Amino acid sequence: GNDEAKTKEFVGKLYANAPVLDSGARGSTVTFAQKGLGDVLIAWENDAYLALDEFGADNFDIVYPPTSILAEPPVAVVDANVDAKGTRKVAEAYLSYLYSKEGQTIIAKNHYRPAKPELVPPEDLAKLPQIKLVTIDDPQFGGWKKAQPYHFG
Repeated sequence: GNDEAKTKEFVGKLYANAPVLDSGARGSTVTFAQKGLGDVLIAWENDAYLALDEFGADNFDIVYPPTSILAEPPVAVVDANVDAKGTRKVAEAYLSYLYSKEGQTIIAKNHYRPAKPELVPPEDLAKLPQIKLVTIDDPQFGGWKKAQPYHFG
C-alpha cells in the first residue's frame, strides 16, 4: 500500500518469527527441510523444488504468491580474465549454450525459470505456475540506481 512504516513493521514481525537467519538461501532450506526448524520457509522457487526432490514431495507444500520478484543473476565474459587465462573461446561458448534451446531446457528441468521460455518444451514449463513477476527496474522501485543507496547505503 505504499506505506513504508507498515512495510517495515511487517518485515520486522516476519523476521521476529524466524528461529534462524542463515547466511544464504540454500542454508535456510537445509535448516528448514532437514533440521525441521521453523514452520514456513520463504525461499527461491528452485530451492523449494530442491527440498521436494531431496527431502520428499510428501513433506512440503509449495505456496506461490500472486506476485514475486524476477531474479536475474548476471552472467558475463570478463575480458581481462578470459584474455589472461586464454579461456575466451570456451567462456563465450558457455554463454551461447546457456541461452540455447538445450541450455534453457536444462535450466527449466532444474527448477529455474528460463530467460527464453519460448525455447523450452511446454511440458518442462508446466510445473512453474504463472505468476506476476516484477523487477527492480519497474517504475515503483526505480531501478538499482535508486535501490542501492536507499536499501544498502
